[in-house]
Amino acid sequence: MSFSGKVDKTSDQAIPGEGWPSLSTDEFRQLRRIPHTFDNDSIAAAITIAALNIQEKLDRLLVDGIPPSMSIAKTTLYKRAVYGRAHSELLPEFATQDRRKEGDNAAIDEPQQAARFLAQSNKDVSQLLGRSANGIDSI
Repeated sequence: MSFSGKVDKTSDQAIPGEGWPSLSTDEFRQLRRIPHTFDNDSIAAAITIAALNIQEKLDRLLVDGIPPSMSIAKTTLYKRAVYGRAHSELLPEFATQDRRKEGDNAAIDEPQQAARFLAQSNKDVSQLLGRSANGIDSI
């Protein structure tokens, strides 16, 4: 935010995928409906850490250490898994930001919301791995 009170919307930061789909802070903000008033560096760090976490879970998809090429649908699942995990990690930080009186109740259910975001992220990872979303596989 500038001194004029206007939000700087030009601070998109690309996060290279290094073989996995590339990510960005702007895409995260759009998909997760995050206002530009939140610190871009914190968001980029959370996305980077979440991507590493998801990539470690998807390790068995690697072929000779190289991530698989993904269809548009699987790329969307991957991004939702990463962005959901990043969002869950950022919720406590978002809750500490200054809010107008009208928005004070926005983070009341933050622990439950974080758990929902993580659960969806885990379901997405399971789907990418070809596993049952509820953790039950055939023997």
